[in-house]
Amino acid sequence: MGIIIILGLGFTMMLIKDLEKELAKAFGKKGALERAKICGAQPGGAKDLIELSFHRDQPIGFRASWILELMFADMELLRSELYTFLDAYPKQKNLSCRRHFTKILMQVLNNKGFKEELRHFNWDDIIEATFEWLAGSPVAVQVNCLDILFKLKDKESWIKEELEDQINFFLRNGTAAMQSRGKRLLKKMK
Repeated sequence: MGIIIILGLGFTMMLIKDLEKELAKAFGKKGALERAKICGAQPGGAKDLIELSFHRDQPIGFRASWILELMFADMELLRSELYTFLDAYPKQKNLSCRRHFTKILMQVLNNKGFKEELRHFNWDDIIEATFEWLAGSPVAVQVNCLDILFKLKDKESWIKEELEDQINFFLRNGTAAMQSRGKRLLKKMK
């Protein structure tokens, strides 16, 4: 798949190997937003970024998932690669990428426009992965996982009870962010 990347003042068609080289370079938020816009305009851009989010070089994976999150602010782009993303979600091992992946999934679950599309989706792998990520991820990922599991609590009868147990565990010694999110979710579950 090709990707268009800004090089100097012009546009150049690039292959995924070239995109990989581009992601090896550090850039700030402005650069990430530019890359998200360009990748979003290119057919196959989201699939390439999803693939690169699993890169063995973790900073490349991080930058790919960051651009993907920014690109998926466009709901139509997200819709076009929704199932590709959902299939990739439980396979993500890079802790830095998980933050972006959970934010994208929260966006999906908070958008009522996806409700009918996902009515028959099998959430088992995503639920399992999200509970696993609760145990071994940074706090920012953990609080996102709590929100995701709250949204999915009615998919299986056991999720609500397990989620309440996990939240109560985190409330014992959790950070301020964990305390705030946990209390808010417990209140909503009552």
